[in-house]
Amino acid sequence: MSYLPYSPSLEKPAPNESETFEEISRTMQHITRTMAGHYRHAYRPVHAKSHAVVIGTLEVPSNLAPPLAQGLFAKPGSHPVLLRFSTNPGDLLADSVSSPRGLGVKVLNVDGEMLATHTGNTTQDFVCINAKAFGVPDPAAFVQQIKLLDKTLELPETVKQAVSTIARGVNVGLRAIGVHAGALDNLGHPFTHPLGETFSTVAAVRYGEYVAKISFAPLSENLKGLTNKHVDAGHGFNPLEEALREFFKTNTGVWQVRAQLATDPETTPIEDASKEWPEDKAPWQSVATITVLPQESYSDARQIFFDEQLSFTPWHALAAHQPLGGIMRSRRLAYEEAQKFRAARNLREHVEPKAIEEVPA
Repeated sequence: MSYLPYSPSLEKPAPNESETFEEISRTMQHITRTMAGHYRHAYRPVHAKSHAVVIGTLEVPSNLAPPLAQGLFAKPGSHPVLLRFSTNPGDLLADSVSSPRGLGVKVLNVDGEMLATHTGNTTQDFVCINAKAFGVPDPAAFVQQIKLLDKTLELPETVKQAVSTIARGVNVGLRAIGVHAGALDNLGHPFTHPLGETFSTVAAVRYGEYVAKISFAPLSENLKGLTNKHVDAGHGFNPLEEALREFFKTNTGVWQVRAQLATDPETTPIEDASKEWPEDKAPWQSVATITVLPQESYSDARQIFFDEQLSFTPWHALAAHQPLGGIMRSRRLAYEEAQKFRAARNLREHVEPKAIEEVPA
């Protein structure tokens, strides 16, 4: 199979793109500041609510084909890895207001040239949601999506609950006839178990000499058995946290790390993040595994460390995994400013760990 070679010319920035990035950042900071006023504490402007924070091991095999043995995956070996499972909104809602799920992945002890934004560090982040493409194609549309999210902040939770219930019902009906409605997913995600989900970067990253999306899919049978499994989220504030805590108490989970290498700019576009890359032309291929042994998935000390001191951004990266496309470029300023505000507001020092021993039990 022929893969698309990486070249800086693959990116096509829009005119006045930096102004759009600043508007996205301002809107996201307004979300953060609004929630800080409500809660007397600063949270992330998106994916504020975490449900499990765990440590594991990423293992790169020795038999990868040359196109797959790139960047982080160029050499066989193992790396400590941190996983943060979350849901989409920037406010802390009961899990009955169901929304898309997120996964932040931070790989430790990484060697190689880092991006200028990450010089001096030894970590590689992948920021993922449970989708194969982004909800909008470009930064101009992303501004409107973020502004809509911003406008919902002042709505009572009872209203958000009603909207979520209606949207979830419509989405189930559409899925039953084979129609996917990404916009409605933002309002009413099905009550399924987060550990059964497949997560991806949804937008492209450099993959050494090539270009790819990265995903994390259930591999062990106990995780596969949770795919589409119903979780009763109608009672209590944190049933997803409880469901994940129950799993990790006694279970080992194994995920497959996969790369979807781009084939050409039209079929597998870089700038249109909303276009799903067809798997018949660009199949997902295994490049590593992640194993998480039984553990306490939400201790107080670890939750504070992950939620208050760590940040997850695609710009914490090797030069070989530079984020690509407008949606990825738009995240750089917005995520940097959000992290700075949270650290200052909460009086927490930002940490980029050098060793797994820095992570609390």
